[in-house]
Amino acid sequence: MPTVSVIIPVRDGAQYVGEALQSILDQDLADIEIIVVDDGSCDDSAAIATSIGNRDGRVKVVANHGKGIVDALNMGISLARAPLAARMDCDDISLSDRLRLQVACFQADADLQLLGTAGLQIDRDGNPLGPIDVPAGNDQLRDALARYNPMLHPTVMFRTEAVRRAGGYRRAFTYAEDYDLWLRLSETGKLANMDARLVKLRSHPGQVSRMKQDQQKAAAALARQSALLRRNRAEPFDANGQPAQAIASFLASRAATGAGISSLERRDIELLLRTAGIPMAVTCKLLFLAAVGAPSFRTLALGPRLAWRRMIARPARIRPS
Repeated sequence: MPTVSVIIPVRDGAQYVGEALQSILDQDLADIEIIVVDDGSCDDSAAIATSIGNRDGRVKVVANHGKGIVDALNMGISLARAPLAARMDCDDISLSDRLRLQVACFQADADLQLLGTAGLQIDRDGNPLGPIDVPAGNDQLRDALARYNPMLHPTVMFRTEAVRRAGGYRRAFTYAEDYDLWLRLSETGKLANMDARLVKLRSHPGQVSRMKQDQQKAAAALARQSALLRRNRAEPFDANGQPAQAIASFLASRAATGAGISSLERRDIELLLRTAGIPMAVTCKLLFLAAVGAPSFRTLALGPRLAWRRMIARPARIRPS
């Protein structure tokens, strides 16, 4: 049994996947397995990874047939044989001592479930752009977790069984599936970040965080609101269903409570209301509850802001010639 299973999902990452894999193979902790999950690539990503695997038996390539990042990650977790699993993106680079240093932290703390690190941002060509710091102390990390995702997904290592018990990643939170998982893990165990910058994180125009910003913000908002819901009752949506349906179900449920929306909650509600297809009746009810719960100028301007965003998001009509 390996000490660590490294899970690397890839879709059309031929430009970088070879360098990413080599950075894991060059780790000073050799007792590892690498699970590359090809999520329906149209380029040579799978061929490159397979070629590397033919030279080094620690690399295993499996196909996810384009089912999406959540299914790809869960497939990797289901195949992991090690008690610890590490995440890595196909365009990033791990420093040679990353896995060994993270494993040492888990060996020293039996309560630790999830461990991230700081990072170094690089451009598409690998040139350094600057450090990426993360909150490291337990209190600081948990305070940040309630407001935003304070952990860099490609840097994390976690106990494999802890993630399986938590239910893995969930489709309803696609684009913020990691944040949702961290929030659930925080309810049952210890999370931590290392100050050390152990992963080089590549920044380029094709990243999901750039192309799907609104969906990512809405998914993160749903994750925060779901964490609050779980303290008292079940989530009113299918956590493994489509994100838009989950958001619509949550907003309808929230509107049905009739409770005023606080100033802290307003931010998440606004992000969720940007989702296309939310019924006008639900939107109007939530705008009313926001005005009742937190009657500030910003709250009263929520309606016009949403109307403007929806107007500019509509596809332009083509006039007949």
